[in-house]
Amino acid sequence: MPNDNNQNMFNNPLVSLLLMVAASVPDPQGKLNSLGQAINSMRDAVNSINAGLETFHTQVMPMIMRQPEKK
Repeated sequence: MPNDNNQNMFNNPLVSLLLMVAASVPDPQGKLNSLGQAINSMRDAVNSINAGLETFHTQVMPMIMRQPEKK
């Protein structure tokens, strides 16, 4: 799903399917909590990777693209 704050997550059929599966298992509240924790961990990992890539592009790429000085 794109990172659009105006998008309703229930428009995606996979979200509805996951919620129905989670509700049909024993201890659905525990399963949903585990699912929520996994999603938050993935979100944090993706944000960390994105920040690292942005830092790489702003700090390292200019050094790589700079022409070597001729002597």
